[in-house]
Amino acid sequence: MIFVDDRIGSRELAHLINDSILVNLDFGDVSFSGNGPQGEVQIGIERKTCGDLINSITTGRLSGHQLPGLLDTYYKVYLIVEGVCRESQTKELEILKGKKWVNLQRGGRKFRYRDVWSFLTTLETFTGVIIRHTSNMVETANQIEYLYSWWSKPWTKHRGHLQLHKLPPPSALLRPGKPSLIRRMASELVGVGWERATAVEKHFGSVRRMFEAEESEWRKIDGIGKLTARKAFESLHE
Repeated sequence: MIFVDDRIGSRELAHLINDSILVNLDFGDVSFSGNGPQGEVQIGIERKTCGDLINSITTGRLSGHQLPGLLDTYYKVYLIVEGVCRESQTKELEILKGKKWVNLQRGGRKFRYRDVWSFLTTLETFTGVIIRHTSNMVETANQIEYLYSWWSKPWTKHRGHLQLHKLPPPSALLRPGKPSLIRRMASELVGVGWERATAVEKHFGSVRRMFEAEESEWRKIDGIGKLTARKAFESLHE
């Protein structure tokens, strides 16, 4: 179930979101339960049009009231900025109204595009709130449903972050042909790394000699100290 705040500015989303219900939320426009690493968690979403965002920045309401409440209430907080905006030729923030681009001003004050996004980056970096940007209300509703679906999945089933592609070191691209097996294996040992693996390859000459070598033999390699020798030896034989 997705809970949508019943006040103006939030409730318009309800008819666009499947499995939603109108309630009174103390903080946020939308909330729902999800699966965290230790069990059930509460997720909060704050939606702001570009105009609402500028108002809340100007008055200090976003940083001074809304975000502290959101962060105290929810396990994870998303801030969705809704609307089509761009940077004008004079570096100011423009929004699309109908078919015209107009400067977004408050009390005669103009806002630079980069300053607004710098402000949002500061919030994201120092408070942990996650910023999303959508073009319109329908896209916002879709984004909320995507988030609901993601958090409904069991925590241990999220495995996209585990599919990491390991790139070769830049220096490998300069070498003719494929790096040797011994160098590739040595580079994976604790404390050795890619650069020292060259010295390991030169010293031992083969994978078999590297495996059979005593810890004292490792200390004879250029750049391999006592501690690194011990770690490399233990990595091979544990």
